[in-house]
Amino acid sequence: MDAAKRKQELRSELKAQRQAQALNLEHASDLMQHLAEVCLANGVSTVACYLPFGTEPDTELFIDWALENGIRVLLPVSNPDGTLHWIDFTGETAPGIFGFAEPVGDVVSPAEIDLAVIPAMAVDSNGNRLGKGKGYYDRALLEMNSDTPVVAVVYAHELLSEIPTEDHDHPLDAVVTPAGISRFTGRLN
Repeated sequence: MDAAKRKQELRSELKAQRQAQALNLEHASDLMQHLAEVCLANGVSTVACYLPFGTEPDTELFIDWALENGIRVLLPVSNPDGTLHWIDFTGETAPGIFGFAEPVGDVVSPAEIDLAVIPAMAVDSNGNRLGKGKGYYDRALLEMNSDTPVVAVVYAHELLSEIPTEDHDHPLDAVVTPAGISRFTGRLN
């Protein structure tokens, strides 16, 4: 079975697991603390993040913390051509092309991002990320500076020993779960 098919099967399993799990409000608080630790340890002044949708790990407390602590937050807007553009987040949102909340505001160059915090369905022990399969973030990461560290956010049970990969997949520098931070490269303190 090829990698693309194995990835799609894994996505289906993980999606079902997320839908079955109970809401845990402590997860958002734990994620905020760990992401704040990464930002503070690395002197981040501009962070790219995402607004959670559905059962994705909740980053809203982290976004609030970042804004309250003078860290500029850039959030993505999905484009019909499969790309993202980044908005300097001021709190205003509107439904995007997929129907979920996306930021409204000024478009900013991804070259200004010091740290990219991105969603994932799972991450493996080698820093490989399984996304939702549309490739938006893999394409977006190519637009950022090559030295911009990338951190994915998942639940602890979504840390897997191995994920099938393809040539276009972008490796991670770290993963954050409610349980803690796992670093894969030396690019983050």
